[in-house]
Order: sequence, then structure tokens, then C-alpha cells
Amino acid sequence: MNGPTQGEGDEEAYNRWYDEVDLPDFKTLPEIISARRYKALRCKVTGMEQPWPKVTAYEIETDDFAGFSQKPGEKRQTFAPTLDRFWSGNRMTIQVSGDE
Repeated sequence: MNGPTQGEGDEEAYNRWYDEVDLPDFKTLPEIISARRYKALRCKVTGMEQPWPKVTAYEIETDDFAGFSQKPGEKRQTFAPTLDRFWSGNRMTIQVSGDE
């Protein structure tokens, strides 16, 4: 969950970085089944007037999530300068039911 900084042209640079660098980079990891970005249409977070405008969802398949979770940090050490890290957040979930 994140969004761009608010300068002129920042959103375009942020989108370009996600589409051309971040998502392709993540997709090189064999555990990544899919990676998709979404624009939040409605979001309410207590204490945040305008919460995250973008959400990225990764489908990951692994029996060693602890080991996998180290890989993205080892592979990527830089972020787009237009990624607003102050307002970035993340949430990890695991499927507990449904189709396999």
C-alpha cells in the first residue's frame, strides 16, 4: 500500500518505476505467481485523511515464507525517489480457505 510523492510529474515517474522496474524485478523470483497493482477507489484508515492510493498484491507460492521474505530485500535495495515512503505500509496475508 503506497503512493507517489506530490510533486509535478511524480505520479508518472512512480508509475513508470513500478511498471518497468519493480514488478518485473519481483516477477523474476520463482516463488512469485503473479503481481498486480490496483488503484484504491475507496479506503478508510483511522488517523489518515487520504490513505494509500495504490495497492500492489503479490501471489506467492512457497513452503518457506521466512526464507522467501529475505529475497526481495537482498535483490532490491533502492526505491523510486517518487515513492512516498512516509505513507507506505504493508500487510502480509496467507490463504486459509478457498480454491487451491
